[in-house]
Amino acid sequence: MPSFHALGIVFLTMLMLSAGAEFFVSPHGAEGNPGTKEQPFLTLEQARDAIRAVKQQGTLPEGGIVVNVLPGLYPARDTFRLTEEDSGTAASPITYRGAGAERPRFTGGVRIHRFALPEDEAVLARLPESARGKVWQADLAEAGVAALIPFERGGFAGGRGFLTHPEMELFVDGAPMTVARWPNDGFVQTGEVPGPLTLVSWDKRPGAEHGRFRFESERLARWAEEPNGWLYGYWFWEWADSYEQIAGIDLEKQEISLAEPWHRYGYRKEQRFHAVNMLCELDAPGEWYLDHERQRAYLYPKTDLNNAVVEISMLAAPLMQIEGASHLRFQGLLWECGAADGAQLRGGEDCRFEGCVIRKMAGNGLEIHGGNGHVVQSCDIHTLGRGGIVLNGGDRKTLIPGGHLVENCHIHNLSRIDRTYTPAVLLGGVGNRIRHNLVHDVSSSAFRVGGNDHLIELNEVHRVVLESDDQGAVDMWGNATFRGIVFRHNYWRHLGNWEATGEAGSKQRAGIRLDDAISGVLIQGNVFQRVCATPTHFGGVQIHGGKDNIVEGNLFVDCGAAVSFSAWSDERWRKFVADALDDPAIDRELYLQRYPKLAQLEENHNAALVRGNAVVRCDTLFLREHDAVESLDNREYPESDAFKTEGTERLNWSAEEAARYGVAHIPFDQIGLYEDAWRKMR
Repeated sequence: MPSFHALGIVFLTMLMLSAGAEFFVSPHGAEGNPGTKEQPFLTLEQARDAIRAVKQQGTLPEGGIVVNVLPGLYPARDTFRLTEEDSGTAASPITYRGAGAERPRFTGGVRIHRFALPEDEAVLARLPESARGKVWQADLAEAGVAALIPFERGGFAGGRGFLTHPEMELFVDGAPMTVARWPNDGFVQTGEVPGPLTLVSWDKRPGAEHGRFRFESERLARWAEEPNGWLYGYWFWEWADSYEQIAGIDLEKQEISLAEPWHRYGYRKEQRFHAVNMLCELDAPGEWYLDHERQRAYLYPKTDLNNAVVEISMLAAPLMQIEGASHLRFQGLLWECGAADGAQLRGGEDCRFEGCVIRKMAGNGLEIHGGNGHVVQSCDIHTLGRGGIVLNGGDRKTLIPGGHLVENCHIHNLSRIDRTYTPAVLLGGVGNRIRHNLVHDVSSSAFRVGGNDHLIELNEVHRVVLESDDQGAVDMWGNATFRGIVFRHNYWRHLGNWEATGEAGSKQRAGIRLDDAISGVLIQGNVFQRVCATPTHFGGVQIHGGKDNIVEGNLFVDCGAAVSFSAWSDERWRKFVADALDDPAIDRELYLQRYPKLAQLEENHNAALVRGNAVVRCDTLFLREHDAVESLDNREYPESDAFKTEGTERLNWSAEEAARYGVAHIPFDQIGLYEDAWRKMR
């Protein structure tokens, strides 16, 4: 039976709702308050529970309920959870909104106020001599950190799993500090890999499945003394990274042994790697190290710490989880400083994130799994250890669309920890849309796409695919029944190593990459500017196998090549697609009806239509053109001064030039972000 106090709160709540249908939450609220403007709640959990109480008394008020969250800092020491019972209705949604000039901040971290120079002789002995007197330490127990999260990382091909591994991070004035590493920039290469070299690849460079390799360096003696040293590398392929824990170092052999579980693809000579999580390598401004034994953080600051805001993330779980709830609105809120993912939404329908910020997480920003009709509108998602948004909705078996939308979002500075296959949007399912977004500064791709009937349009993307190779700003891979996907009126520019500085890992990056049998994709009316530098193996569009792809009405400017192909043999194609239509994940008859060309799936492999494209100051229209390519009305202008820009500048677009070069149909001035109720453009 409810207590007298609880009944009193419900009674006050009903009186308040009859007048205004709203609650208030404030950092200065109290546990016993009724949630009025004068006596606000202290937490979102109180508001959630009050709404549950209202629903138990009857139906929601007309127009729904608004939870006004006042500005300020809200410590998040546990996940805020919503379930199906917390749903609104289409006519009466539940809205959690920021109510003030500044967004309320929900933080999974704590601020560190006091630093001192280390005096522990054991610590000073491990620090590089050049860093002594420049590295500062903080007592984390004194700062309010109850327990430290063990340092463990994975990576795409790591044996520990490609998922979010919770990790504490240090931020100074909003910028993430780098875990102490060597070299401070770039990579070094593995030496000989002791046999047996049983792993053989197409490039004839063998490798071994065990984690052991030689590396001649005087640094090994110091590494051997580190309690939890790790190495990050591309151990076999330039697109498959992982973090490997050092198990032991043989100084006589100059050989490093790695702890199991090992990298999924094995190891071989002359692959790039660097060291991480070693106090002995804390030697550059912006680096830090977490000492689990002493419960201290060591920081080599870039600037004076006296006036700096220094925070460390703690919460090893999402800041918010929504399971099965529908008709919710989150408006003008900010989540930050999580040691895992930001927010997760599963199932439900018609939930909207509008004008929100998700930043400074060790994992993904926002994950949406299943459900239908969810919207992420005009949000800023940035400074993340993994990807921006994971978006899955719709049923591939029935081709029922998910109807999810990501629009007008600014997504940037991602892939800080897991650096490959952690894009701005990881898109799957059926019938979802990515529109009018600005994406930049991502080690990985902008969009990783799988599934059917998606629309990706009017996005601007630059400075992505910055580290891994054999990828694109868009990456699709490995399924000939992914059909109905359209890339239309997007602007791809300054991708990967567009300046052609250096050779390693720089020749296989594209604007849109259709990899391993991707078919039936329409690439229409896009602009590709400086997306692949000479020398290159990839064009602005790269097609590896596959058929029935259409590249039409696009503009390519200052690229090494416009379109490149990697044709498959008939035998390879037929073997790959032999059972594609019998995949239990799809309905064969439905797919043949929806996509009639699947009836001739095994025939005319490599077929592609490249039509009506304008190619300006590119070295070539095609790389590795083959007989199955149908090329119609493509126009090359190798000496033209049209659309000319310098350095990293955006394209110099004019309606007159667009008409003269046959690309007036591209709505260039509509691409990217726009002003709305949630986003004000300067």
